[in-house]
Amino acid sequence: MTPYARLQRWLLYAAMVLVVGTPGLLVWHHLGMTRVLELAAGSGFPVTPVDDRGDGGTSTAKLVKGGPGIVLDCDVRKDTYQWPYCGYHFELGLGENGIDLSGFHSMTVDVTDAAPGKHGMRAYFRQFERGFSRVGEWQSQKVNEIEFMLPPDGVATVPLELLRTAPWWVSAREVPLLMTGVRIDNTTAIELYTGSREAPGLHRLTLKSLRLEGKWISQNALLLAIVVAWMLLGTMWLAARLLEYRAKLHSSKARVAALKVVNRALELETQELAGQAFTDSLTGALNRNGMREWLMVDDQARRECMGLIVVDLDHFKRINDGHGHAVGDEVLSRFAREMRARLRAEDRLVRWGGEEFLVLRRGASVDETLALAERLRGAMADIAWPSGLRVTASFGVTGTHEGEDIGVALHRADQALYIAKKNGRNRAECARDAQQAVDHGVAS
Repeated sequence: MTPYARLQRWLLYAAMVLVVGTPGLLVWHHLGMTRVLELAAGSGFPVTPVDDRGDGGTSTAKLVKGGPGIVLDCDVRKDTYQWPYCGYHFELGLGENGIDLSGFHSMTVDVTDAAPGKHGMRAYFRQFERGFSRVGEWQSQKVNEIEFMLPPDGVATVPLELLRTAPWWVSAREVPLLMTGVRIDNTTAIELYTGSREAPGLHRLTLKSLRLEGKWISQNALLLAIVVAWMLLGTMWLAARLLEYRAKLHSSKARVAALKVVNRALELETQELAGQAFTDSLTGALNRNGMREWLMVDDQARRECMGLIVVDLDHFKRINDGHGHAVGDEVLSRFAREMRARLRAEDRLVRWGGEEFLVLRRGASVDETLALAERLRGAMADIAWPSGLRVTASFGVTGTHEGEDIGVALHRADQALYIAKKNGRNRAECARDAQQAVDHGVAS
């Protein structure tokens, strides 16, 4: 198994985990994953009473020890201040450092008022916002507020999304519009006051708890994480597939290259075999099949007049008998090599059989062919033959006529060769036509 295939297997396992885990995470987020921050007696957050005397009012508030929860005696007076209040102040941070409450979605208060009638409450979330809030000046901290009525049992749950930046604070601080939005990510204090329409008189508030609830991960963040996980998995899967295809393509190209090498070798071998089929292995000259193939392929050679020379090494049997076939083979090989060196590129040398050779000359006249035969015959004396031998040859020369079958011309050249041998060998005889070959046998 390739590394990419193993990676795809692990990605498949990861996809199965995501398939099972996605709905599980969503259900868990809906039913659990709850984060709670509780402000109550003994919670560790300092609590102090607050009233409207700092705003010019005459209401008073003081904490009363004992009893369940945090008890506050509040004397609400409306003689000098239009919106009297008193309540609790929970310190969440000092200076410019508060608590990030942006992950909480609701606030539940459990508070009762011993005074008769219906009662309202106001909650203030004070936010130190860098840019316009200043340390030591609590009025500069942004006020996010919400007001609600208490139910008969005193337990009220308020969505924090209903918080609004207090208009009176925005007006008093002349805050730019773009900075008036609600933010509770650096909250330094939470204050719980009596309602703005609370009846004057004595009120005894008992706060059992103020609890903030939220999710450790917001729904949007969870959904984003799930989407990113699926996208990452899909991207890795696609990358693994592409890398696997690329590796397969590379392997295929390598195989194709190897096959090309094999095919080339086979072609060369085929050419070599074809050459062996058309070439005499000892002398390198064409054999009869090679001559036939050349004449079939070269249509122009068949149409042109052609000079023909039939050559026969004189007394070759004596060489074989006296010096052995190895020397005889070397003589044949040397003869063919020397003859080819003296022929034109378009001429062909054919081993016609045994010690007999044939020279085919495209477009050459009989006289030109006869002159070549004489040069070849004369060159025999200059060749260094093996074992110090003196080797001669007899030549029969002719030429094809227009429309004449080459077989007829070969028969005529054969007759000329016979005359050369009859007249003493080591000579060239020419037969321009059949009658001359039979009747005259004139030496060149």
